[in-house]
Amino acid sequence: MRNVTLTVCLLGSCMFCFLLVSRGDSAEGSSVVGAYKPVAPLHGLMYGQQVMFKEIRKAIGDKTTRERGEVIEHLSQALAELANVNTYHNEKADYRAWAGQLRDTALELAEVAEEKVIDEAKMAKLVGQIKGTCGDCHDAYQ
Repeated sequence: MRNVTLTVCLLGSCMFCFLLVSRGDSAEGSSVVGAYKPVAPLHGLMYGQQVMFKEIRKAIGDKTTRERGEVIEHLSQALAELANVNTYHNEKADYRAWAGQLRDTALELAEVAEEKVIDEAKMAKLVGQIKGTCGDCHDAYQ
C-alpha cells in the first residue's frame, strides 16, 4: 500500500507541475504563449496509462485498505489526465474519441470511488468499459 500511496503522491505532484507549466501564467491580463504540445512520446504515455490501470485494478481488488476509495479516486483522476494528454497525440477523430472516452470513463470511476458506499458493480462495469476502450483503440492503432 505504501508504494501505491507514494506513486499517487508522485503522480499528483507531477500533474500539478504539469498543469502549472502547461497553463503558463493564467492571471488576468496575461497571455498563454502557445498551444499545448505533449512532451512524452506516445509509447511512454501508453505505458503510464497501463501502469495507472493496473494500479486501479489492484486497488479495487484490495478491499482491506482503509483508504481504498481515495486511492482509486486519485489513480482514476491520474489516468483521466493521461488520457486527456493522449488526445493531443493524434489528429484522427476516432483516436481522439477513444482518448476522450477513456478520460470521461476514468473520471466517472473517480466519482464512484469517492462515494461513502462504493457501488462495486458500477465500478466493475466502468473498469470493463476502460478495458474495452483501450482494446478498441489498440486494435485500430497498435
